[in-house]
Amino acid sequence: MKVGEKTVAVLLSEDGRNVLESAAVGLAESPFLWVYVEEGDDLGLWARIKREDGDHLFLILWEYVLAIDIPAGEPKTLGLR
Repeated sequence: MKVGEKTVAVLLSEDGRNVLESAAVGLAESPFLWVYVEEGDDLGLWARIKREDGDHLFLILWEYVLAIDIPAGEPKTLGLR
């Protein structure tokens, strides 16, 4: 499944949370990190992170990702109604 160009909730490992905190990425109390993913590749997720000086693209390595929650949204209707 393609996860690019979507807002998703990423469940990070403890190491992953530590890496993001060290990189000054603000994390909420929630175990999930909600991010807009520009694209995913073999290395991980390229996520848009907001900082004081603007938006940044941040690579979250797959080794730090435990799960991804993608909101299903509205079902698409095909054919005639």
